[in-house]
This record gives sequence, C-alpha cells and structure tokens, in this order.
Amino acid sequence: MGGIVGGGSNAKQQHAVGSLQFQTSQAGGVIPLIYGTTKVSPNLLDYDDFTATPSKQTGGKGKGGGGGKGGGQQYMYSASFIMGVCQGPITGFGLAWWDKNIGVVTGLQSISSINFGTDGQTIDPYWASTHPSKAIGYSGTANIVFANYQLGNTATLPNFNFEVFGVGSGISAASPNGYDANPAQIVSDFLTNPRYGANFPSANLDPAMTSGAASSYASYCAALGLFLSPLLDQQQEAQQSLADITKVTNSAIVWSGAQLKIIPYGDHSVTNAFTLVSFGGAPTQAGGDTISLTFTDAALNGGSPYTVSYTTPANLQMPGAMAGLAQAVNGDANVTGFGILASGAGLDGVMIIQAHPTGNTTIGLAGGGGISAVGVGATTTSNFMPNTMPVYSLGEDDYIVQQSSVGINLGVTPGGPALRSGATPITGGFMDDPLHIVRSTPADANNMIEVECLDRQNNYNTAIAEAFDQGSIDLYGVRRDTSTKARLIADPLYVGGMVAQLLLQRQLLYRNTYTFRLGWKYILLEPMDLVQITDSRLGASALTVRITAVEEDDEGMLSITAEDFFGDYSPTVLYPPANYSPSASPSILGMGGGTAAPAVRQAGGGAVGGFVPNWSGAPGNVNTPLIFEPPAALLSGDLEIWIALSGGPSWGGAQVWISSDGNSYAFAGTISGPATQGVLTATIGDSGGSPDITDTCSVDVSESRGQLFSVSATDAANLVTLCYMGGELFAYQVANLTSAYHYNLTTLYRGAYGTTSASHSAGTQFARIDQSVDRFPYPGTLIGQTIFLKFLSFNIVGGALQNLSEVLPYTYTVTGSGKAVVSTTVSGSYAGTTTANLVVQRYVFAGTVMFPAGLTGSQGTAGVAATATTTYSIKKNGANIGTMVFAASATTAAFAMASATSFMAGDVLTVVAPASPDATLANLAWTLAGSQ
Repeated sequence: MGGIVGGGSNAKQQHAVGSLQFQTSQAGGVIPLIYGTTKVSPNLLDYDDFTATPSKQTGGKGKGGGGGKGGGQQYMYSASFIMGVCQGPITGFGLAWWDKNIGVVTGLQSISSINFGTDGQTIDPYWASTHPSKAIGYSGTANIVFANYQLGNTATLPNFNFEVFGVGSGISAASPNGYDANPAQIVSDFLTNPRYGANFPSANLDPAMTSGAASSYASYCAALGLFLSPLLDQQQEAQQSLADITKVTNSAIVWSGAQLKIIPYGDHSVTNAFTLVSFGGAPTQAGGDTISLTFTDAALNGGSPYTVSYTTPANLQMPGAMAGLAQAVNGDANVTGFGILASGAGLDGVMIIQAHPTGNTTIGLAGGGGISAVGVGATTTSNFMPNTMPVYSLGEDDYIVQQSSVGINLGVTPGGPALRSGATPITGGFMDDPLHIVRSTPADANNMIEVECLDRQNNYNTAIAEAFDQGSIDLYGVRRDTSTKARLIADPLYVGGMVAQLLLQRQLLYRNTYTFRLGWKYILLEPMDLVQITDSRLGASALTVRITAVEEDDEGMLSITAEDFFGDYSPTVLYPPANYSPSASPSILGMGGGTAAPAVRQAGGGAVGGFVPNWSGAPGNVNTPLIFEPPAALLSGDLEIWIALSGGPSWGGAQVWISSDGNSYAFAGTISGPATQGVLTATIGDSGGSPDITDTCSVDVSESRGQLFSVSATDAANLVTLCYMGGELFAYQVANLTSAYHYNLTTLYRGAYGTTSASHSAGTQFARIDQSVDRFPYPGTLIGQTIFLKFLSFNIVGGALQNLSEVLPYTYTVTGSGKAVVSTTVSGSYAGTTTANLVVQRYVFAGTVMFPAGLTGSQGTAGVAATATTTYSIKKNGANIGTMVFAASATTAAFAMASATSFMAGDVLTVVAPASPDATLANLAWTLAGSQ
C-alpha cells in the first residue's frame, strides 16, 4: 500500500521467461488427413532459437532531479519453429487464423518455407543451415517453418489455424466449386492409397463406383452437388469413416462377392449445372456496396434479363458478401422457381446451381463499391440416371412359407393361392402369409432434421442446416431428432440443405418394411437390388421394392428385408420367369423418396431445403412506427407508451432507445417481431350505431406482412379484435381479404375504451392491438415533454444490430392521456364582508391538478346577497386566470376561465377581493373543481 498512498516505489524487476509456451505438441498423435478444403489446428514439431531481448528501461528521475526507482525490465521474445499441419501431399494453403487475426498463410511473418507434404520433400533451408543435427524433411507431412518469429512481449506462440486445400480439392477432381471433393474419390483414395490408406486391395473396390457412368456413386454425388471436405483427425475404424460419408450422401455400402460397392438410394434422374462466378476486391467497411447477378434465358422472365442484387451492410468481409448475394438469389422466387439456386464458394465466389438446365442460360455479374466483378467460369453439367430395372419378378409361387406339422401332402404349390384356403394345424397346409408388410405410423416419424455443418464463409464455424415438413408438423407437431453431426460438410447453404432434405425424406417416406423368404436359387440377390413382389391377398401387384438385407440360414433359405422404391416403374426384369408378361397396373406408392430437388428452405417458408442463418444480413430500418398512449381503461398501473413496429423481410425486431434531449439515449427495451400495422386505404366515416354496420375500414398491412382474421359476433363485441386508427380504438367482426395484405373490416365496434369515434382519412396509421404491440412505462413528470426515440433493428436471426448513429430519431410529445381522472377540489370561505384587494384564500399545491376551461363544476355561495355585481379574481402565482362573479342580488357565483389550466407542485392559487368591494356581500364559501 505504501506505493499507492505516497511511499517509495513498489515496482518489481521482471525476469525473462526461460522457455517457449505453445498450444499443442504431441508425439504419436494422429496426423490429420484432409480431403477437400477445411480448417485445421497444427501441431508443433520442433522449435529453437528462443530468445528474450531486453527492450527498454521504464521509469525516470524522481522529484527535484534525484534518482527514483524505475519500473521493471521488459523483454521481447522470438523463436524459430516448425508447425506440422496434416498428411500430404496437399494442394496448398489458404487463410490463416492466429489469435484474433485473419489473413492468408503466405502473408504471415518470418516464414522460411511452406511444404505441401510430398514424398521425399526437401529439408527447410534455414533449419538445415542453423540446426543441421536435427534437420528433417518430414516427408509426407505438410508443414510450415518459421525463422525467428517475433512473439512480442509474451513468450507464447499464437494460436494458429490454417485453411488447407487437401486431397481431391479443386475443379480437376470433379468439384466445381474448387474447394470440396467428390465423395467417390474420397472413398477410393481413403481405402486404397498405398501410404496413408486403409490398405484395402484395389481389386476389391468396385471400379464402377468412381466411373463416369450415369448410375455410379460418383455421378450421383456430382449431379446432386454432394461435395465434402472431411477432416480425419481422430483414430476410428475405417468402416465408421465410410459410414459417415455414405450417410450424408444417401447411399449404402454393399459387399458383392469380393467387391465393395457404394450404391445411392437415388431413384430419379437428376441433371444439374454448376457455374462459379467470381468477384474481387473487398467490401467497403461502411457498407453500401451493391453487387448483382443477371440471368438471361428465353424461358425466364419472358426472355428479358433478370437481375438479383445485394447491398452489403457495414463491417462485412468478402465471404459474407458472397453468402449474402447467394441468399439473395435463394430468396428470389422468380429464379428459384426457374430451378436456379446459389451457394457461397470460398472467399470471393458464388456457385450457381441450375436444375434441369436449358443450356441457354447466361449469367452476368456486376460489382459495386469496393467489390469488383471478375468473371464467370465454365459450366459443369452432371447427370445421374438410377438403375430402375428389377432383378426378379417374384410371385406367390416363389415364396417359402411355414407349413403345419401334419397333413402336408395337400398337393398345393408352396406360395400358391390355394395354400392358405382351409389350412389349419389339424388339416395341414401352409398357414403363414408368404409376404409380411409392417407399416410404421407417420406420427412417429421425425419431421424436422438438423445437420451440423461447418460454414466455410464464416471462418469454418459451425452452422445448422435444417429441413422440415410443414404438413407433418401441422398434423403431429414438431418431432425433432438430435442434430446429425456432419462437419465434413463445409457448405451449409446448399450441401447442408440437400443432405438435410434427403435425411428428412427417408424419415417420412420410407415407412413400409417388407419381409419374405426365398429358396437358394435366388442366391444372386444382394442389398440394394430391386425386385418385383406380388401378393393378391395384400393387393401387391408387381410392386417394385429395394432389398435392404439378405440373411441365409444353414439350409440355404434366404430371409429378405426390403423397403419401398419410389422410382419410375420399369416394365422389364433382368431375369424374368418363363411366360413373364409385365403387369398392366403395377403398384406404385410414391415418387422421389431417394432423390431431392435442390432447393433452400427458410424456416417457415414455402420452398424445400435447408436453412442457414445469415448473421450479418442487413435488417433494414423500421417502418414508420405507430406510437400512442392507451386510455386509462387499458392500464393497470403505470402510465405507458405503446409502440407498434415492423420492418422488411429480413427484419427481426429492434432495440428501443429513448432520450429527453435528443443527445444522450438510454436503453428502454427490445421489441421482438413485427406488429400487424399499416395504413387506411380509404376514408372511413362515423355513421354511429353499435355496432357500426354502415362504415367499412379498408386497410393495407403489406408493410408488416400481417394477417387479419374474422371472429364471432361475441368476440367482436368483447373487443377481442381491438385495433387502433388515428387515436380511436375499435374492434371488428369480419375481415374480408381483397388482395394480398389488403382487408375490408366490417361490423365495427367504435370508440372503444372511451376513445372518440370519428372520421379518418386515407393514409391514417393502423395497427392490430395484441401482444406484438410493446408497452413502455413512463413517469408522470414526462407529461407535456417531447421525447426522442431510436429503433435499432436486428435481422431475423438476431444479428447485424444497427448502431445509434445509423438511425434517425422519431419524436413524440407525451400527453398523459392514459392518466386516470381523479376528481379533486380546492375549497375556501370568508366570514363577513371583505376589504379592498383582500386575499381571501391562498393555496399551495402538493401535486398536479388540472382545472377545466370555464371552471366547470365549481360552486360558490354567499350568506348575504350583493347589492351590485362583484368580481373576485382567481390567480395562479399572482397572474389572473379566472373569475368568481356574484351578480346583483345573487347569492350564487358564476365562474369563468378562458382555458384549462394546470397547477404543478409548488404553484400557488389565490382568490382576491375586488378593489371596490360590495358593502352587503358577506359570508362567502366556494369550491373549485379540478382533477389529478
């Protein structure tokens, strides 16, 4: 304490740190294997040259020039080190994150060499010359070498993370966005690579899986755009890694003889075109850069170019601008209805995906502000054609069923239509059904799927892609499973949405399970094969199903489990039976269960796909707010100001800030979600009646995208549909929709809660009074004052909050109209006759009292009548405001006051006799009526 209250210095000498502190350095840890492009944390392989350099002596001379005790010695640190990144060879490095900084790897300070992990790669030259005894090339391991890296005044390495372009990344590996990899290529390399693979023999891997055949796994992933970037950095069985990949790509692993196959569940043809559009530069930090994409096709917009634009908010980085432009495309019904979607592609690109491309669509782009247009890349078109040919057509004579223990020689064919007629344990025969169908209830199916992905355009932070079925939710409520962890997806906007939709479809559509048994002659059947099944009793006629499991017992009997197949009906069979004729009316249960049309679904929207929140999306300013004070009948205590707010499509709510001087603002609360507000579109009269069945209230609530609903006569009379227009509160019974967001409200209950029923002109503000209108209490001292309000908008996911400096204030003069009226009186009296200018009453107010114009309700009387007219003055703080007049021969007084007058706490009211008092007027008493 001495050094604080004035004693000698208490500074301590700082000692140099003796060793380097670092984030991770493991021996024997897993070397990450990266496919596609993702972010990885490196491992410290080696370090040296750790140096602590004295920087400067702090402190100085004491008072009067004497030598004071200075501060402690400070040191600056540096070190050389090697960061091991992942298994090589890789394609390259992209971004780097260290502590709170973001840049590119090549821009980091003090880099001696960047090594991509090739076999036999050379030793770093700095390490070879400075530390030759431990210089290693780290063959096959991608690494970055730093020479004498300046650490500043701490002896701690930065917390590095690097973006790695791993195995299979780039357009050359059939990934059109230049970042991700095709899952078929991932599986093939992961299993068979001679250095880091699973030592799986290439001969045992189905070559069709990676072929360009239209029905291959590679074509399925390419056509649907299911490109991945897995990071394998933990020890686990190879089959688990494969299962993770096949789950998100809607496919199954099948052993067929000595070969491993991956077969998609896709059941419909898909053709998609992928085009990479590139931009350059960087967004202006103040925001306001407008960038756009223009689509031209004879079948779109009547052949006229159609442009989708996006304007950047403040403090947005380039990846966020690309994501914003992609979401603008996905939010435009004209282009999505034409089959065009978009997704971000790395730092400075947007991937355009067109379903069922015409081949005639051209894409133009335009930059704005700090963002420049670079160009449109080549279009990659991918096709998938599922195999829809069943292997066998199985009839009732092909199934093997359970027979009873007696009377088995009935001369019937196992599986034939006669086998179950009259069969009993006594008479014998075949008692079991040849074909069993178990159908799960749709009420138990999950109708909301969430997939946890990484978001490349948000620094590889986690994001949730979502798909849901609104029809199922309306019927059974939300049934949500735990989110599927799929961090091998780095594009939540498109790939994440596609995966979520495919998982959702398997949950909702595949509800039938078929089981039956066959003899050994069908031994060629394997999972994912298609077969036709027929059972007249069950009504199945050449129904095509997909086999999901085959079990063989010791006697060669095959127990088959199958599921629905929703693809197109194929009239041919690979191995038809003798005299086979295609069924004229095959059973077809549905369409498209194993293939999803690419689309992006916003929560609550009408399209299909996944939702990824855009935290940086500009919310836009609020619409003109409706600010009013409710009548006392709607209040239960404090005085309140009620505010109805709304905004544009991206508006999620606003913070409310209030000021009494327009300079300093205080936070008052948050309004979450829009109110139903708008304007009158026609003048409404005041014809009277309860209810008013003559007048119609025509409103437009398109600014808030609100809805109004009709109610019963009882609810309307009870003011359940309370609304506000121009100071009047009213309720309605019938709401007729005339056009989008336009209503005619009829059967009106006017002047509710003591408000005044009146005519209102077109353009008058309107709002539905419900829980979406927020209430803000205020003290009575604000009555009569003008306040300033600012509304700071945020977007629909709670991000991109505006600053106080961004928005203009709205003003409102507080009236106190909600204050409940409490009658109050000021009484006085005087015995005898008065003298000239005598103050007969002096009253000091302790609170606010309002006296009405004319002093309505006030009373005055005299015991002895006046001879002539006599006028007493009523004053506020010495100034005349009214009179109390006794006419000649009258014993009652008349009061006059030009306007309503309020007295605040401390104000003084006086009643003063005239300069020439009446000689007979005597024994006065009076009461002045006001209200609080």
